[in-house]
Amino acid sequence: MRTIRMMTAAMLAAGGVAGASAQEAFDAFEIFTQAEAQKALGAAAEPEPVNPKAKKPKVIPTCTFWGSKDGKQISASATFRFAKNEADAQRAFEEEKLKFQTKPMLIGGAPAFWSAKLGNLQLLKGRTWLVVAVGGAKPIERDAEASRKVAEALAKKL
Repeated sequence: MRTIRMMTAAMLAAGGVAGASAQEAFDAFEIFTQAEAQKALGAAAEPEPVNPKAKKPKVIPTCTFWGSKDGKQISASATFRFAKNEADAQRAFEEEKLKFQTKPMLIGGAPAFWSAKLGNLQLLKGRTWLVVAVGGAKPIERDAEASRKVAEALAKKL
């Protein structure tokens, strides 16, 4: 009996992995462009260097552009997370919001919040969860207003 339970659990786990690998292609660089990053940073921005020998992954959930302003390294990044359904996304979003002292916002009709401790803006639209950070390396150096503008532009594309 114990063996059957363990085999069933193993088959279910393998099925979950197979389901996860059947994810559709997604490239964050197609949604968050270099021009948008330059506008948000107010300076020239370049994407992270790509290894030409490495195979391009099917799913690229994070997009970061780097630049320099007043001698300091700055960046604009967008990370896209996807849930299986809207209920799961809403539950995870609410849990994340409760972890930190946040400033709630409404961007394009979608719930969002700014976390000063993390230095990022998080937005939920449907089953897509977007995390945006614009500014310096430290969370205190990041700009909430610039992050809001980027999130507004990206929310329209989702």
